[in-house]
Amino acid sequence: MNNSEKLDFLEQLFTPLVSDVMDRLGISGYVLSHSIQSVFFDQHLKVAGYAYPCRVIPTQDYVEIDTLLQMVDSIPKDSIVLVAADADIDAALWGGLMSTRAKARGARGAVVNGGVRDIEQISNLGFPVFGEYRCIKDIRRRGYMAEYGIEVTFSGVRICPNDIIFADANGIVVLPFRHQEEIFVELHKSIEGEKHTELGLIAGKSAQELFGEFKTF
Repeated sequence: MNNSEKLDFLEQLFTPLVSDVMDRLGISGYVLSHSIQSVFFDQHLKVAGYAYPCRVIPTQDYVEIDTLLQMVDSIPKDSIVLVAADADIDAALWGGLMSTRAKARGARGAVVNGGVRDIEQISNLGFPVFGEYRCIKDIRRRGYMAEYGIEVTFSGVRICPNDIIFADANGIVVLPFRHQEEIFVELHKSIEGEKHTELGLIAGKSAQELFGEFKTF
């Protein structure tokens, strides 16, 4: 599979299955905090993309948004923009105009460990955004974007460019670049077991019998 095909394949799955597969492979510690959720509840929402990490540093000084503007003008296609503040700044890390530019650049979504604003604009765009809370406050005098396209710590998880972010209504899981090949091999096996188990349950078969056959539940 090429890069886009990997993302499209993930979007046919669901995060609990990916998390379970990674657990079986011994790849743990890559689920983001459950406090980070989609700003709009949609049980059918699924979005996968390559991490484009950015770092925000808290400050009480007025710092103009030059670096933030450079970041949004550099967003790669098929990315999920990941904005990680070193500490909560009680302000919006993401908003409507950022979503507009990100979508135009071909990004698939955004994930932030803080506030999101301009909810109506984002909704009208249909651009998937995940955050911790809604907040109308501007970033200036509260924080500034220090760097982007670099490794960051997000919810205690180290995330690098080209790691894959997969988010849905259940939560968010990170597929580290160095483990992606083995994860995708196991996912192809597991989704078949999942489908057969579901069909068996619908047909009235025993959960124990199906688990013994497909090792999935």
